[in-house]
Amino acid sequence: MSRIKHTFRLILLIPLLAILSVFAGCKTKTVLVPLEKVKIVYRDRLRVDSVYNRDTVNIYERGDTVFLQTIKWRERFKLDTVSVVRTDSIPYPVEVVTEVNKLTKWQRWRLNALNIIAVIIVAYIVIKIRLS
Repeated sequence: MSRIKHTFRLILLIPLLAILSVFAGCKTKTVLVPLEKVKIVYRDRLRVDSVYNRDTVNIYERGDTVFLQTIKWRERFKLDTVSVVRTDSIPYPVEVVTEVNKLTKWQRWRLNALNIIAVIIVAYIVIKIRLS
């Protein structure tokens, strides 16, 4: 009778230990990698680029009278600054998640082999219990 209780306890203990070993894994670490970003600023302003003061002087005479006629004007040339793009590089840290604890191919193969062996052992135990 005690042998049956002992095997029954063992049957309950093995899956419990397997479940606990699954939850005892390691957490992956996240490493922040700083990146640089370029910010583009657009200006929506139209301003006067050049101002020229011009004049015209006309001197003519009629009979014995000399006429002096001056015309003055100001020319303003505007340059379209809306299409001018100014880039400003402002570096600031950007969070990039990278996987640190990545398994190698050999480690993955060993884990898969361990899973297969565990399934075979559990199947063997279940078959042994049902046959006896």
